[in-house]
Amino acid sequence: MPALSTYVTSPALSTYVTSPALSTYVTSPALSTYVTSPALSRIRTILFFTNILQTLGCVICIIAFILTTTHPSSPTNHSPFSFSVQILSLGIYLAIPISSVALSLGQDPTEVSLLLSQVLSAVAIGIGLVPIIAIFQGYTDPTLPLLFTSGYLTNIPSFLFRTVPQTHIGQRKKRAVPVRVRGNLDGIQIEMQLNKKAKFILYLVFFGILAFFILLRIAISSPSLIIWFPFVIIASVCIIGLSVYLQGRKSGWQPMVLDTYENKTMWWYTAQGSLVSVLLKNPYVAFQGNLVKISLVKRGLPTNLRFHSQADLDHFLAITGLSGLTNNFHT
Repeated sequence: MPALSTYVTSPALSTYVTSPALSTYVTSPALSTYVTSPALSRIRTILFFTNILQTLGCVICIIAFILTTTHPSSPTNHSPFSFSVQILSLGIYLAIPISSVALSLGQDPTEVSLLLSQVLSAVAIGIGLVPIIAIFQGYTDPTLPLLFTSGYLTNIPSFLFRTVPQTHIGQRKKRAVPVRVRGNLDGIQIEMQLNKKAKFILYLVFFGILAFFILLRIAISSPSLIIWFPFVIIASVCIIGLSVYLQGRKSGWQPMVLDTYENKTMWWYTAQGSLVSVLLKNPYVAFQGNLVKISLVKRGLPTNLRFHSQADLDHFLAITGLSGLTNNFHT
């Protein structure tokens, strides 16, 4: 008896969905879909150095572990865990940062691979404590534990650097237009005064809390390592400062290109091609010639915008409607 398929046909999936829609579920958009060419070049450089840093961290951890196997065993430098447990904990840990590096290789990695790479870097920060405890618990000689820890700590700046492409992707999705489409501000070129102290303080507080718990756990396991903590703290502050510097623009007056003003949100491009936005819900505004001072909160530190011509300023005020808010600004 003929099968049912002899009399009826089953339409392909493409009958119900268009090719672009189907490909959305099969492939992930590349990074170049979301960022400008200058931003893409900058992100490639950041990812290149991040991958080198994280790979170097893994190499340092392997070297430190090998040295523990060749180091003369003594009651004061001997882990209570078996060698197989140490190998297992180290192998599981190393697989995470190595996978993070592998996912971010290439000239134009995809959105999903970059997200997974960032997540794995965060996981490595937590999982990395396991081999430190398994291999070095009970050690009184700080040399090898500190060598291993220095390699492990490379995951922290690596995680920070891997947030850069995610920030760009998130902004482009929020803007919801292709890269080369300009908005109603028509690419007005201005200068903006920037201050990066706030971002540095935010990172310092967040990762300071994280470092506190890590150092506390190490201090409990090996009290003799406490004397090295000031050097670790200084190095951590320097790494955080470098992370803030590489993530954003310099302080002072920087060139910007205004994109659009929609739904009380102003969008612009930095000199590095990064798309940035700010919600101007109830701003406080003041004018000094072609200089516009905008503060998001009353008596807050203003952001200064300097226009190159009166025509550009008039066009900006006509689109944003900020000229009617001059009386709201207080110094």
